Amino acid sequence: MTLQKLAYDIVDATITVGTHDTGAFPVTIQLKNAQGGDLNHSRAVAFYLSKDSDGSSIAADTTDTTEIAILTDGLLVENVTDISGWLISEADGDIGLTITVADGKTAYLVLIMPDGQLVISDVMTWAS
Repeated sequence: MTLQKLAYDIVDATITVGTHDTGAFPVTIQLKNAQGGDLNHSRAVAFYLSKDSDGSSIAADTTDTTEIAILTDGLLVENVTDISGWLISEADGDIGLTITVADGKTAYLVLIMPDGQLVISDVMTWAS
């Protein structure tokens, strides 16, 4: 059985990691539809922070990362404080975050698409 993808379904995302300010990285997310275009509806996507580029190891709060907060767009609903939860986009599929990485540590933002695919950010590393 093949499920048909609708224009408003999330099937992919782009994650852009900006230049950090003392370990606080601005991160923007654009959710994408089945045709590869930007979503034009508000949608939710699960996320977590990882220590590994393949998403296989969850980061530890206060050890690897110290904060995750909305930067500009969207809503953050945390299941585990500063580590995992749900992100809700604005009506144009945008989400903006600030992720603070602990000194000397590395982190990746991992989005879990509805089909189970992982979309993983570029590395965020800070060393004072």
